[in-house]
Amino acid sequence: MFSLLITLFLYVLIATIGISLVVFWISMMAEVIRTPKENFDKKNGKVLWFLIVFFGNLIGAFIYYLKGRKAANKSLYLSDRPPLTFFGFIKLVFTYMVLTTWAFIVLWPLYQMVISAFNGLQQSHIVMNYDFEFSLRHFEYLFNETLYLTWVKNTIFIAGATAIITVAVVSLTGYAYSRYRFKGRKPTLMGIMLVQTIPTFAGIVAFFTLHSIVSNVFPFFSRQMMLILIYSGGAIAGNTFVLKGYIDSISTELDDAARIDGCSDLQTYWLIIMPIARPMLTIIALWSFIGPFMDFLLPRVLLTSTESYTLAAGLFTLMSDHRTMNQPAFAAGGLLTAIPIVILFLALQNQLVSGLAKGSVKG
Repeated sequence: MFSLLITLFLYVLIATIGISLVVFWISMMAEVIRTPKENFDKKNGKVLWFLIVFFGNLIGAFIYYLKGRKAANKSLYLSDRPPLTFFGFIKLVFTYMVLTTWAFIVLWPLYQMVISAFNGLQQSHIVMNYDFEFSLRHFEYLFNETLYLTWVKNTIFIAGATAIITVAVVSLTGYAYSRYRFKGRKPTLMGIMLVQTIPTFAGIVAFFTLHSIVSNVFPFFSRQMMLILIYSGGAIAGNTFVLKGYIDSISTELDDAARIDGCSDLQTYWLIIMPIARPMLTIIALWSFIGPFMDFLLPRVLLTSTESYTLAAGLFTLMSDHRTMNQPAFAAGGLLTAIPIVILFLALQNQLVSGLAKGSVKG
């Protein structure tokens, strides 16, 4: 009896909420329709868009619920999915609402970045107005009034060197820890793991000291080279575990067969294991290459001149320095920076999917 009353109460509550939402939707639509065309601003358009998306999800979930109920009433239900219950329908509506809200939260900043980069009406500060005039003047400012191309060159140099060093060293360390059993193997693996727990910021004083010592011995050792060593060291420590796990999934019978055919350890590493591990090496190279594009703290602290900045540190001057303040140009630079990274991901997506799928299974 009690469960029946609870169920009845929930039905009445949900029906009341549903009727209230429908009445609210009708009243808001009527208000939007009654608004004169000359007074129909972007705010009303946003309200209309929200209503369409919200109730579109609601109607779509309701249609899905009705189809499930219709299939459930049939004598033979030919589907692996169970019929959608009433509470399942409520859960589905709630899920759609959460996903729609989350998508809006993720996509809205990207939308604002693109609009601000191409909006000629934006001045030095980004203002949330709804007037738009297509213009490329922020991109012209970026190329003509800043050192954007120099920052791009610096970033590509640091990122490329980091990726090359990381892949070269990690391929050796990952193979050695996977295939060989030597004294000190477990303690050194544990040491590599513990190094990952130390935040990069905690080592800035040590980085300055190390650079001073090395630059006194080798005058050509610049702060950019110091950045390359820092990025490479961090990437080598973490990716050694990743590649070791991947190589562990490769059968040792391949090594035995190669040795029977006369291959040395180096030939087995280079001709047998590395071609098989190419998908994971691609992922490691991509992660190592993207890191310097995204890092702001270390370049900002270690690099002393604007000409030596990376993209992240250089673009931030368009937000923090009142002499060069230009937030729309910052948005334009962020957009241009994202394009090659997206192209890299699209070009290497087959390798990425293959590496992640195989690396997640150890056999």
